[in-house]
Amino acid sequence: MLVSWDVLAVAVIVLGAACVLALAAVVLIKAGRHARERGRSVHDEAIRGRIMMLAVAEDDALDELVSELSRTSGARGERVEETLLRMIPEVRGDVREAMIRVLAGRGLLRRSLDRIHSRSAIQRAAAAELLGILGGREVIDPLTAALRDKSLEVRLVAARALGVAAQPEAGGHLVDALSLTSGIPHSVAATALLNLPEQDPAVYIEGLQDRDAGIRYGSAAVVGLLLMSEAADALFDCMVAERGRQDASDVVIAACARSLGRLGHKPATTELADISCSSAASSSVRQAAGEALRAMPGAEARDVRRRVIEHADPDVRRILVDA
Repeated sequence: MLVSWDVLAVAVIVLGAACVLALAAVVLIKAGRHARERGRSVHDEAIRGRIMMLAVAEDDALDELVSELSRTSGARGERVEETLLRMIPEVRGDVREAMIRVLAGRGLLRRSLDRIHSRSAIQRAAAAELLGILGGREVIDPLTAALRDKSLEVRLVAARALGVAAQPEAGGHLVDALSLTSGIPHSVAATALLNLPEQDPAVYIEGLQDRDAGIRYGSAAVVGLLLMSEAADALFDCMVAERGRQDASDVVIAACARSLGRLGHKPATTELADISCSSAASSSVRQAAGEALRAMPGAEARDVRRRVIEHADPDVRRILVDA
C-alpha cells in the first residue's frame, strides 16, 4: 500500500515540530539548571562570608551573628549547616565553638539526640558522628550507649565520635571498648583515648587488671603512649602476672614491655632482661623486651644490656648492640 505525499508531508512537519520542542525543552532545562547553580553560588558566597565573620566578630556582634545564622531558614539554612559541617573539622578554638553554637541553635543537637535512637543503623551512625562534632557533656551518655549498639558500624563511629568530643568522662567506656568481644579495632578505641584530656590513671590501672586480654593489651599500650608514670607499677605488675597466666597473651606482655621502656621504669629492668633471654618467650616478646631495655636510662641498665647481649639471640643482640 502506497502512502500519499500529503501524509508524508504532514509526518515530516510533525516530526520537525517535535524536534524543535525537544530542543527548546533541553535549552530551557539547561538554562534553569544554570540559573539555579548561579543562585546557589551567590547564596554560598553570601553564607560563606557570614560564616567567616565568626572568626573576627567579638562579644555582642558575635552573639548577633550566631543568632542570625541560627535563624536562617529554608534552602539557605540548609546550606549554612552543610557549610559549617564541612568547615568545622579544619578549625579549632573559639571559632569552632562559635560554629558549634550555630549548629546547636539550629536544632542539630536535638535532632541528632533523637536520631541516635532511630531504627536505621545508617541514621544512628550519622547521628553519632554529628554528636561527636557538637561535643559537650550531654553527648557522652548517648555515645557510650552506642558503643554497645547491635551494628558494628555504629559502634565504630561512636568510638571515633567520643574521641572527637574529647570529654574525660568517656575514658572508662572507651577502655571497655578495647574488649575482644566489642568488635571495635584497638586502633580506633586507642586513638579516641589518646584524644581525651585530663586522663585518669585509675581507669587504666583497672584496665590492666581486667579479665579481658584485649582491655589489658589496649590499656598497656595507651599508658605508654600517654607516658602515664602513675600507672607504671600497675603496668609492671600486669606484665609479671601475664607471664604467669595459663592463657598468657604475647601481645599483652609485649605491650607492657614496650610501655615500660617508654616510661623508663627502672624496677622492670631485671624482668625485661629475663624475658629478652628466655627461650620460653616468643621471638616477638623477646624483641619487645630488648627494645624496652634499650630505652632504659642509667648505668645499671647499661650493665644489664651488656650481660643480655652475651646470652640473647641474634635478633635481640642487634637491638641492643648500639644502645
